[in-house]
Amino acid sequence: MYKFQCNEIDITIIFPTSVVENLKKFRQTIFKKEAGGLLFCSNPNSNQINISYISSPSIYDIRSKYFFKPDEKISQATIDRLFHQGHYYVGDWHTHPEKVPTPSEQDKKTICDIYIKSNHHLHYVIILIVSSEKDFSKSYVALADGNNLYSCRPM
Repeated sequence: MYKFQCNEIDITIIFPTSVVENLKKFRQTIFKKEAGGLLFCSNPNSNQINISYISSPSIYDIRSKYFFKPDEKISQATIDRLFHQGHYYVGDWHTHPEKVPTPSEQDKKTICDIYIKSNHHLHYVIILIVSSEKDFSKSYVALADGNNLYSCRPM
């Protein structure tokens, strides 16, 4: 299990081992394209967010070495389907070909736009950028409230 703490908002995000092992399958090593998907939890109103499920990339996503754009219709269908199974959408994940990934300006804009344009009752959405390293704690985790990103640190 991996935990990331956002001190500014007093929220802990927990990634169980099973979720991390699934994410590691998509690590962007030398010849792989960026990959991404959605993050879900069963209790989004807690200050301990336990990521219970991630979606995998779709064959309809647009992917390259330095770009990932999910298919919006498939993403929405996934959110709707999982909501009926008790999983709430809480953010997005994608990979970078970096050992210690940092969000691009486009990443920052995209996650803030998701927060603003989504129909939800969340105080934030999560952005996860998976490291190319095997050590998941090198990944980038932050919360976005539509205006700001709040970085989370591994615990």
